[in-house]
Formats: sequence, structure tokens, C-alpha cells
Amino acid sequence: MSLQRREHHRVPAVRSGARLETLRLGRLYDELIGLIDTKSPLAPGRAEEYCALPAVASDAGTLAHGKYLHAQALIQHSDMKRALEAALISRNLFAQRSRPTDQARAESLAGKISLSMGDFEAAEEHLRAAIHRVDPGQSGEEKSIRATALNHLGAVLFNRNAVSEALLSLETALEIWSQLASPSGQINCLTNIGSIQSAVGQFDAAIKSLNRAYKINLSAADKKSEGYILLSLARAHSLNKDYELAIEITISALSSSRAGDDTVLTSTVLINLGTFYIEIGAFSDAGSYLGEAIELSRKIGYRSGERSALDSLGFLKYRLAEFSAAKELYTLALNLALELGEAQGELEARLHLAAVGLSLDNPAEAEAQVTRGLALATESESPTEEAEAHRILAELGRRQGDYRRAFDHTQEHLRIKDELFNTERDRQTRNLSIQFEVERARHDANVYRVRTEVEQEARLAAEQLVQERTAELAQAHQEIVTRLAMAAEYRDDTTGEHTRRVGRTAARIARAVGWPEDRARILGMAARLHDVGKIGIPDSILLKAGKLTVAEYEQMKSHTLIGSRILSGGRSDLLRMAEEIAMTHHERWDGTGYPLGLRGEEVPLTGRVVALADVFDALTQDRPYKRAWTAQEALAEIRGLSGTHFDPLLVEVALKVLTPGAGALPGDGPLDEEDASHLLDVFEQLQVERTRDVEEARLATDRTARELNRMAHTDALTGLPNRRAFEADLESAVQAPALGVRSPWVISCDLDGLKVVNDTLGYGQGDALLKRFGTALDHVFAPFGRAYRIGGDEFAVIGTHAYDDATLAALLAQALRASQVEGSPVPGASLGVARAPADAVTAGDLLRESDRRMYANKLRHRAGELAAP
Repeated sequence: MSLQRREHHRVPAVRSGARLETLRLGRLYDELIGLIDTKSPLAPGRAEEYCALPAVASDAGTLAHGKYLHAQALIQHSDMKRALEAALISRNLFAQRSRPTDQARAESLAGKISLSMGDFEAAEEHLRAAIHRVDPGQSGEEKSIRATALNHLGAVLFNRNAVSEALLSLETALEIWSQLASPSGQINCLTNIGSIQSAVGQFDAAIKSLNRAYKINLSAADKKSEGYILLSLARAHSLNKDYELAIEITISALSSSRAGDDTVLTSTVLINLGTFYIEIGAFSDAGSYLGEAIELSRKIGYRSGERSALDSLGFLKYRLAEFSAAKELYTLALNLALELGEAQGELEARLHLAAVGLSLDNPAEAEAQVTRGLALATESESPTEEAEAHRILAELGRRQGDYRRAFDHTQEHLRIKDELFNTERDRQTRNLSIQFEVERARHDANVYRVRTEVEQEARLAAEQLVQERTAELAQAHQEIVTRLAMAAEYRDDTTGEHTRRVGRTAARIARAVGWPEDRARILGMAARLHDVGKIGIPDSILLKAGKLTVAEYEQMKSHTLIGSRILSGGRSDLLRMAEEIAMTHHERWDGTGYPLGLRGEEVPLTGRVVALADVFDALTQDRPYKRAWTAQEALAEIRGLSGTHFDPLLVEVALKVLTPGAGALPGDGPLDEEDASHLLDVFEQLQVERTRDVEEARLATDRTARELNRMAHTDALTGLPNRRAFEADLESAVQAPALGVRSPWVISCDLDGLKVVNDTLGYGQGDALLKRFGTALDHVFAPFGRAYRIGGDEFAVIGTHAYDDATLAALLAQALRASQVEGSPVPGASLGVARAPADAVTAGDLLRESDRRMYANKLRHRAGELAAP
């Protein structure tokens, strides 16, 4: 991305030297900008020379801008450690000059660099600092910095497995970029959103996000952005195992990247294209593209890309059994990873070299590489690579005749693979919940906006909007349930035909006992969810070929409770009926079923119908342990279970309508969802939420708006007012003196040591400390002001009574002592106080001044610790 030239980035007149010197520095500065814009390999060296000039080094403001540009240049050439150092120097210099906007920009850059280095904790700290430092309601420049930091924060949160928070962070950034009418910002956010959605298996949503980015880019006609979008779209299809389409899109991305003259992107596209061709077995094409990627990466100094291309080409040679060539390529990749400090690249290269060592019958080399690889995998908590290391060690043990060693490593390999499988299943389940959470968050925001419209516009029109938003949530709810049902049925029924047949049979029986057609069809669809709870049963039990143990059978029975919990809380007939079926379809007429042991008509009719339909289908289908019974044999078995397993009346009905040759009933035929062309449209015809009357909508809107207003201004963890409430209250307090009220003061407070608590005791203990401190702060300052949690470990207090700094510091110390846990040291905190109008006039300036003083006090405190003997 080209650097925008801002006025404050121009070189100031340094000291009072000759005007000629100032002009010379200006030309050097412009030259440096040009080198960075063109990604010239000369940029890092020239930036370093510029910062070393006496006139630059002696002026903190000019040096701060120079260091910022130096960091940008180093990023382009993958020198991340030095780039981070330069960015942090820039941040500190801007802080000394009280330039919060520029400081936030440097903090955002430091967060981006830390993200690329894999230091997600540091990245989050830098990015949140940048977000909190700028006022989003002020200039477009501050909004731009905030949106950029939120975009990077989304990537950080995703890497820390906070997927829903990541998506919401990116969507907040997207909203800001939309307000600023910035196509490039919107494209960047949508591309990142699509990439995250691809990574968590939400391929349809990912493709929609990326297509939206592509449409925005059509008007911008930016070939570079087009290349990135197409590359992300290709990755989405590759993750969905559609390599042919991925290749087709990647070829288009290659054309766009070349047209946009983005050599780094072109190298990345070539690597991906080569990798996709390996997957389909087109080894000649793969070799050509990977060779070109290596050559281009070397030409432009893109060393990380070179390492990746070498590794992929090594894998190609390994697949072709050219083991010596593979070894040479993997060794080059390893050396580059070591030189660049890429721990993951080193780990992958060592495991690949170990595998090659086995193929070349060189056990000593294989042993050395895999031992180091196992240590790296354990250290970096990389279970996939750890499992592979144990597999290689097991093979080494087998070849060396050390069968005990081979057995031990095989067991470890299998254990980790089982954990990975269960983790992946849990991840998929969690992703479904994440999607639901994101949709609900969007819905909540829409309802809040509608509430504002109710107050400003015609009430009836706003109520109509509420109903539309509710219908949108219903659609999202419907899709989540559909995906959940599919995830469950595909565990042991890869075609999904079992649930379809059970649905049809249940609907047919319902019609025969006199149910209205619309209710029978709802039962047919709800019956498909009867085993949704199996998503929570481990495959080791669900797919076990032999007889289950008593403990395993008890765990299998829990799928009824799991399914009921998943479907609980629905407002529609479908969801209420599905919940009832999931809970009761294994109850029996004689009371010997589970999970509740209901008897006779205590079992809901829906559960009784689906129980019979489920057993009938199970008997008439092939299973690993039995042949498929004929319909007559199955019905004879059901007749024998009348009065014990099944409701006798339903058995009589089933014998009539399920016997081959029985006449059709009105409404028989495929259910609506079976006519759909795509599995995700299974329940598209379903009206998930019934339309409520206008009065109920009005009352619900009022209640929801009141609760949303409370939640929007309350911190969920501590219960204190949040940043939004703080900003509103501070604005009112600053304006209040005009009405004869005392001038306000504001305290900015940063709880020290939270990171240590999180790292050593876990985030649960860190959250507990934040809760205790928030409660104590609120209690201690209640007579004098109002306490707020701004975010992370930052708190604030607004007051109007006249107190000196020492008194306020004593109150803070009292709150810290009150939050102490017995046996642990008293937590520390840094304090900064600013008063209106002496220190600042506006709310934003007052907060920034208190923040500045807080950080200054923190630095003095740390300096004192370092100076102590």
C-alpha cells in the first residue's frame, strides 16, 4: 500500500539552520517515501542513513517520523525484529512529543509487526493501545488509524482462537472504512473476514464476503487488491477440497498480480498454484510454478516466500521419490528458516528432512532431525507436527529392532491424533456457535438502531423494521440449525438418507392418525433433528463396530440430553417440536426407555411417532452387523414390540400405512426441503419465527431496547460502566461547569501485573483479579466519583469534588489492597489525573492528558525499579 503523504510527515525546519539544509532533508525524505512505495531493496539502508543524519537525529519529531518509515521499509523486506525496534522507538518519541495520533499510528504498526512474528499477546497489547488512544469521533485520520488497528486485531484474535471476537473486530473496522468511503479499507477487511470464514469451514459465507470485496474492487480497478481477493477465494475453495476450481481462480489471481506489478503477491500466488497442482497430481506444472516462485522470491529478496517455495518443491520431489533432490531443497529451506528466525518453518523443514532420512536409509540423520523437531513441536504447542514426529520415531524404532520404542511412539502418535480429531470436531461445533453469536450480535445492534428510529420517526414504521430484523435473525437461526443437523447426521450417515426417511415415515404416520397437513409436515422436518445430539458423542463410541461397554452405552444415551440442550429455547413450532423429539425418541411405552423413563402417554406423541419411524428405518437398512430386513419382517418385529416399546395405537396405524402396497395418503410425497438443489436449503421453506402482532412487537422492542441500552453501557466482566458510558459521562461533566457545577477531574488507571497473572495462573485468575479490582474501585470511589472499566486492564474515574493527587492516589491504594487475595502480593497500578479546565478543555483532551500522565508515571516507576540495587 502506498504511503499517503500527510502534512505532519513533512520534515520540519530543524533548529534554525540554513534553509538549504531544510530543503535537502525534504528531498531526502521524499526520496525515501518513493523507495518505500516501490518496495525498493534500497529503502531500509536509505532510511537508516536518513535517521542517522545529525539534523534528523537531533530533532525528536523528525526522528520519530524517520523511524516510522524505517520500520515500514524493514517490513517490506521481512526484517521483522529490526522493524519492531524501529516502530517502538517511533512510538516512544511521539509519546515524548505528546503526539497521541502519531503515537497510535506507530503502536498500530508495532502490533502489525508483532502479529507477523507470531507474538500475539504483544500484538494485542499494542493494537488495543492504539485503538484506545485515538478518538473515533474526531478526524478521518484518527478513524483510519482505529480501523487499521481493528483490522490487525481481528487477525490477532483469530490466532488466539477468539473467532467471534475477531469477526466482530473486523466488522467494526469495515463499518468505519464504509463511513470513510474507503474502497481499499473495505476490501482489506472483507478479504480478512472471508479468510477467517474459510479457515473455520464457513465456505459459503467466505465466498460471499470475498465476492463482495471483488465487486467493490471493480470500481476501484486495483489489480493488486484483485489479486489478493482472488488468492483468498482460491484458498477457500482449496480448503473445501475443490482444487480444480482453486487452480482456475489462482491463475486469474496470477494475471492480476502481474498486472498490478506486485512481485511479493505474484510469488505467493505462484507458491499456492504449485501446491494446488501437487494436490491433483499434476507434478510437471507444479514444478514449473514453484521453480518460478523461487526465482522471483530470490530476485526481490522475499526470503520468507523463498523458504515456503523451497519447502513445497521439496515436497514435490519427495512425492516423486527423488529423495536426494528433496533433501537438498529441504536443507535450503531449513537454513533460511534459521536465518529468518521462523520457528514454524524450521519445525516443518526438520520433520521433512527426517522423513527423507528414512527414505534414504540414513537413520542417524533422521534421528537427529526428528529429535530436534519433536522438541520444537512440543515447545511451540504444535500437535499436528508433534504427532508426525512420533510417527517418524516409531518407524525408526521399528527399523532398528527396538520394538518397545516403536510401540511407545506409536501410542503417542495415536493419542495426539485422537486429540486432534476431537479438537477439530469441537472446533466445528464451536464455529457453529460462533456464527450464531455473530448473527445475534448483528441482530442486537440492529434492534438498538431501530429503537433510535422509533424515538425519531414514526413508531409504526420502526416496528416494521424490528419485525424485519427479527426475520433476519430467524433466517440465521434456521441456517445454524440446518448445519448442525447435517454435522450430526454425517457422523454415521454420510448420505443423510436415514434422517430423510425417518422424517417421511413420521409425517405419514401423523397424517394417518389425523394430524393436519401443515403440522404433519413440520413433524417430518423436526424428526430429521432427532439425533442432533450425536454431534457430542466421540467417534470412538459412535462408530464402534463391536458391542459398547456399559460406560460407553451410558455416554451414547446422553445424545438425547445433548440434542435437547442444542435445540432448547426456540420460539417456533419446529424448534419446540424438535427439542421434544430429541429428548424423548428413545423413551418406551412400558417405561424402560431413556433418559427420563417416561411411561405410556407421558411420552409426547411426537417422541412416540419418531421412535417407531426410527426403528422401522433401522431394521430395513443394511448395517455392518446385519442385513436389511424386508418391510414385512420389520413390521412383524414392531407388532411384537406393541405395548412394550411402542404405543399400541401407533403400531396399528403403522401396520396399515407402512405395509408395501398401502395406498397413498393426501400430502404424501417428498418434504419441501427434499426438493431443494442444495443441502443448505433443507429448511429454507420453514418460517422459523411466527410473526407477532404489533402490540407484542412494541412491548418486546421497548424491553429489548432498555436491556440493550444497559448492556451497551456496561462492562460484561466487572459490571462497571464501560468506555461508551465513560465517554458520554465525561462529555456531560466537561459541559456541566457552564451550568454552575464544579469542574470535573478524570483518573486514568492501568492495573499492573495482569499479564503476569494471565501467563502464570491463567486467564481465569486474571479475570478474577479484574473483577475484584473493579468492585473495590467502585466501592472506594463511590462517595467521590464514578468508576469505569475502559477495556483490558485500564480503568477510569470521573469526579467533581476538589481533591489533590495524593488523596486520589491514597484512595487507589485502598482499592488495590481491597482487591488483594490472601497470600499474594498487593497488585500495583499506575495513576494519571487531569483536571478541567486547567489541564484540558474538551473531554477527549482531558482523557488523553490523564493517559499521558499515567504512562509517564508508569515509566518513572519502571525506571526506579531498574535503578534500584
